[in-house]
Amino acid sequence: MVVGAGPAGLAASIALGNRGIDHVVLERGVAGRTWRTQRWDSLRLNNPGWMNPMLGAQPAGSYLTAAQVCRRLELLAARCPVREQVPVTSLMPDGGGWLLRTGEGPLHARTVVVATGGESVPRTPRAAGLLPSGIVQLHAAGYRRPELLPAGAVLVVGSAQSGYQIADELLGAGRRVVLATSRAGRAPARHAGRETIEWLAESGFFDQRADDLADPSVVHAPQPLLAPGGRSASLQTLVRRGAVLTGRLVGIDGRRLRFDDSTSATITAADAFAARIRTLLDEHLRRTGRAVPAPEPDPADEPVDITPPTSLDLGAAGIGTVIWCTGYAGDFSWLHPVLRDGGRPVRRGAAGALPGIWYLGLRWLLRRCSGNFFGFPGDAATVADEVARTLHGNGTGTRRRPRPAAFDVVRTI
Repeated sequence: MVVGAGPAGLAASIALGNRGIDHVVLERGVAGRTWRTQRWDSLRLNNPGWMNPMLGAQPAGSYLTAAQVCRRLELLAARCPVREQVPVTSLMPDGGGWLLRTGEGPLHARTVVVATGGESVPRTPRAAGLLPSGIVQLHAAGYRRPELLPAGAVLVVGSAQSGYQIADELLGAGRRVVLATSRAGRAPARHAGRETIEWLAESGFFDQRADDLADPSVVHAPQPLLAPGGRSASLQTLVRRGAVLTGRLVGIDGRRLRFDDSTSATITAADAFAARIRTLLDEHLRRTGRAVPAPEPDPADEPVDITPPTSLDLGAAGIGTVIWCTGYAGDFSWLHPVLRDGGRPVRRGAAGALPGIWYLGLRWLLRRCSGNFFGFPGDAATVADEVARTLHGNGTGTRRRPRPAAFDVVRTI
């Protein structure tokens, strides 16, 4: 049994099918639900097409839009045994297997792959309740496009991937934007005559495991900024486009907002991350016997003069909308208490706390790339192999003729 028909669940289904393992994918809504309901209209993947093999053939240099991703997931789901509109309300051990309580009644399974994801529930800080009632608030999951927002300036809270891209789009639409910054690294778009992301993949950066990290806190850090289309992204570029940067939002007193003084430190930390990426890639070049070229100029590195405000009056600033780009959490409340700790699954790698349960789609599950399209197929193959060993090792698996291998079921659209 696979729970969840998002990208990770569909990757699991393909991998299980390739090994001849009969299974069903249960989905509480429709396949690819969060991609359909929690993405803004102009969003593009910041991974180029070659990094998303499960989404099918893509033209060289392409960066799929959210709508294109949804269509490809829909076609992929059509080739998998997905049962939509079947919510799983609890999962608990049941003898030698598992009992799933669902909207269609109880189901039993020898093994279960939980692929509901760790970033599907929008997180909004409690401080949101302190804003005046006349201010329109929405999470990044509910943002669609600038023209749907009320007139006036927009406060974007959070400057990781979503906050950066939404602020960038609002500026392009002529909106005044105040961006309350948050700590996130950034990666240069190009290095040594090639897209940085290509070098990172070649160097093994995305295959890095959590146990290899000198600083374990990295697993909880936001993904580094990388704009789609090979453009460098930095807070400096937003300033040059007209954004007003502040530090973290730390207080709301009626219509007055208070911010800390972390803005400069946030920019410095992001620049340092970009420098470390360049150093890592230069070391890879030397290790593989290639010349290290002179640094390429990057507009994203150019400094800016800023005087971030530490307080702001919503009325004086003309702010009518606040967009919370404050991340997502997973909902694992339906798991039996023995399977979770503090709301998170108890696991070692992809394996759950008890035999016969595995997870997919979580950040840093097995590797740095575990939480995105680049990593789903590889992680799914690993889990499917474990499922096969569990089932067939105990003589309980039912094999059938394997489906065609790989993720080529979706053609170019």
